[in-house]
Amino acid sequence: MLLDVYLIRGRGEDGHKFQLAMVRNTDGHYYQGEYDPATQYSTLDELRATLSEMVNVPVAELTLNELNL
Repeated sequence: MLLDVYLIRGRGEDGHKFQLAMVRNTDGHYYQGEYDPATQYSTLDELRATLSEMVNVPVAELTLNELNL
């Protein structure tokens, strides 16, 4: 499964964390209200694990496409 994600970088005390601002699937579904936009992540693997639970897809089957808006 492919998900487009928009990340806000430069978060956390040292500026090395990021937050998820937007996520949508290839059908154009936005997952508003299904994730906490205030959560800060250290790695894309950490985010991928959270999103795989949200969309009920194994982590190995989930691909993230980071949008540069």
